[in-house]
Amino acid sequence: MLDFDALEAAGIANARERAGLIEYLDGLGFTAQEMVDAERRGRLFGLAGDALQRSGQPIFTLREAAGELGVPVEELIRAWHALGLSAPDTDEPVFSQIDVDGLASWVAMKSAVGDEPTMTLLRVLGASMARLAEAGSTAIRLGMPDIQMEHSADELTTAMTYRRVGEFIPRLGVLIDAVFRHHTVSARTYFEGVIRDASASVVCGIGFADLTGFTALSQQLSATELSDLLVEFAAAVSDVVLTDGGRVVKFIGDEVMWVSSTPEKLVKVAFDLVEHPGAREAGLQVRAGLGYGSVLAIGGDYFGTPVNLAARLVAAAAPGQILISTDVRDELPDSAAILQDPLVLKGFDTPVTAYDLYLPP
Repeated sequence: MLDFDALEAAGIANARERAGLIEYLDGLGFTAQEMVDAERRGRLFGLAGDALQRSGQPIFTLREAAGELGVPVEELIRAWHALGLSAPDTDEPVFSQIDVDGLASWVAMKSAVGDEPTMTLLRVLGASMARLAEAGSTAIRLGMPDIQMEHSADELTTAMTYRRVGEFIPRLGVLIDAVFRHHTVSARTYFEGVIRDASASVVCGIGFADLTGFTALSQQLSATELSDLLVEFAAAVSDVVLTDGGRVVKFIGDEVMWVSSTPEKLVKVAFDLVEHPGAREAGLQVRAGLGYGSVLAIGGDYFGTPVNLAARLVAAAAPGQILISTDVRDELPDSAAILQDPLVLKGFDTPVTAYDLYLPP
């Protein structure tokens, strides 16, 4: 039997008036102390979901976790920060058993491949998970607006919505594991075709494409319409790149960067993007810049002169145009490419030779 007077005395404001919420939490098995602690954090309405989002009950302090892992505290802090998470040096338990088990993979990997490559992996993992979490939060806000009390105007409704959201966490964990395995196979297959030695260098095609007219159009659209357009653009681009054997590296607003293992595949992606009917229907045109050669593949990104050149070429291209570097032209001597006047590009000391790649009839 709930003692509302005792709950109010312990710090839960207006407990009787919030009986529906409290009875719901009690029915889920939360103790009075857990409710009081949540109320102190201003999260009584979120307790049911918050409990499912945690990796587990915090049972290890920072120093205890480091001891379990056999690493110095400073090294654990560095790794946790690389993952984009804060590691307060306190005597309070902050790590769960699952946290420690997961970090054991970091310890094992750094002993196998070295500290810096492993730290790079942690940074990419942290950034990817942070982006995934933000994307999930946006999707939930749009699709389940009752998670905001400003919308529901009812703590119990929001609490139940938080619970539903929390129940997705373990299910998404299964999906993340499955997708990661498939991407690992895909990345391995791709790199087998572009590596030349044991270094981080690979030889591949680099492409950039963006939407011309997007800035002007974005000023005419509502937030919802703009969001829909970006989502549709990303979906269409991903479909084209994957269908043509490329790999999407990243999206930067209305711009996409991709890599292809051969110049033929690189050009095929560019043609299909520039000719994509979806952009035309939206009143937009796509332009592209292409480079080819030896680049560094580090942390899921690519670096080097071919990358910089392709990025500058897309900025110099006219709507519907594909500008290619000399390296791409040399790999495809029979392509319908017209030599352009030398281009003065930011970051390059001398004018750059480029070619306008004609679309096939």
